[in-house]
This record gives sequence, structure tokens and C-alpha cells, in this order.
Amino acid sequence: MREFIEDAGQADSLPVLLASFERAVRRLDFEHYSFSCWEAKGGSGASPAGEHRILAQNYPSPWVDRYRDRDYFSKDPVIRHARGTVKPFQWSDLTVQGSREEAVLQEALAAGLREGMAVPIHEPWGRIYLTTLATRRAASSARIDAEQLRTQAHMLAVIFHARYAALGGLQSRDRLVGLTPRESECLTWVAQGKSSWDIGQLMAVSEHTVNFHLKNAMRKFDTASRVTAAVRAASLGLIHLP
Repeated sequence: MREFIEDAGQADSLPVLLASFERAVRRLDFEHYSFSCWEAKGGSGASPAGEHRILAQNYPSPWVDRYRDRDYFSKDPVIRHARGTVKPFQWSDLTVQGSREEAVLQEALAAGLREGMAVPIHEPWGRIYLTTLATRRAASSARIDAEQLRTQAHMLAVIFHARYAALGGLQSRDRLVGLTPRESECLTWVAQGKSSWDIGQLMAVSEHTVNFHLKNAMRKFDTASRVTAAVRAASLGLIHLP
């Protein structure tokens, strides 16, 4: 992870960033990735509106063409689940609803995409970005345990999103974020997996005070996730991950 943080921070173009991201994806035992976005109606993730845009990917070309031509975006259980959660999830965690969703997964399997990890990032005003990582191997064959894999995939996706935004012009507000010393310290501990109670003990302050600083930091990054705030802060050099 540290290698990707350094590579992403030094990337001066999208092709360089994408090459470093693909290397990081492979280190997590995935062969393929996709980075896409769409708007949600009424500023909510409940239902999609507008075009589903694939911003970057290295999926097999026949599968990408088929996905677009057959409008699998509207039938994909990964998309449906991503609309309702901010947490990373594996494809094997999904509860398939109906024959259309089952058909999408079966055709993905036929295309060599057996298992995957999805990391949704919900932006203000309803835009959703989704990073998916896919492999031909079964979930049980991964060298990293499931919880550790989710954490690493989450951090990887958030860093990639922040750098893609900076290099590709998706957004610029993160560059203007300034953190107080307390906010930086709290986010640093969050990046190390500490709870609010743990952080309060380490900083000799109340859990309420920790949550106050974390909420302020999350507001500055326009995110409802403290982990996302911590990783964005790290990708911008505002804190340093262990």
C-alpha cells in the first residue's frame, strides 16, 4: 500500500497513475479493475439516473462491449448493492435478485470474472463512483483474509479516486482542504484502525471530542466515512499512514 501511495503521489499523468494502480491491484491478487460513475436521482443512491460512464478499466474487451450493448448496468447486482452502501463488498457477499441479475453474474463468469471486490464512493449531490476489482480465482483462494482485503481495497480505491480527480479534473476541492492538528492526529489514528474510544485514550481526550474532530474532518472532505477521510488526507500528504 505504501508503494502505491508514493507512486500515486508522484504520478504526473493519468496513464502513469493507471499503470501504478494496475500494479497495486495485482498485488491484491486481482487481474482486472474498473472505475466508473453515475448520477443518482434526487441526490440519493436509491436509483440511477443518466449515463453510466466507465472512466478507466482493463477488463476483457468482449465483456466490456457486451456489458454496454446489453445495458447490464441496469441489471447488475453489483451496481444495485453499491447504490445502498458505502462499505466495500465482495461479489460472493451479494444476494442475487431475479434471473436478470443471475444472468449478468453468469456471463461475467464466462468472461473470466469469477470473483470481485467493489468499493463505492458516494459524493455529495448524488454522484457515485465505483471501483471494482476482479479475478478469475474463487474467493477462498485469496492469500489475504477477507477483512484485511476489504480494508486494503478500500484504501486503494480512495487514494486512486483522489489522484484521478486531481489529474483528470473530476474535482479540485480536496486540494483546498486544511486540517487542524487535532483533526490530523485523529485521522492518523483512524488510518491505524483505532476506534474513537481508543483514540481518546491515546490523546487523553473524551470520545466525544474525538468524534467532534473526526466529523469536522469528514465534513471538509465531503464524506460520511472516517476511513475515506483518512485515506484522502494521506493521499494529499496531510497525514502519513503507518
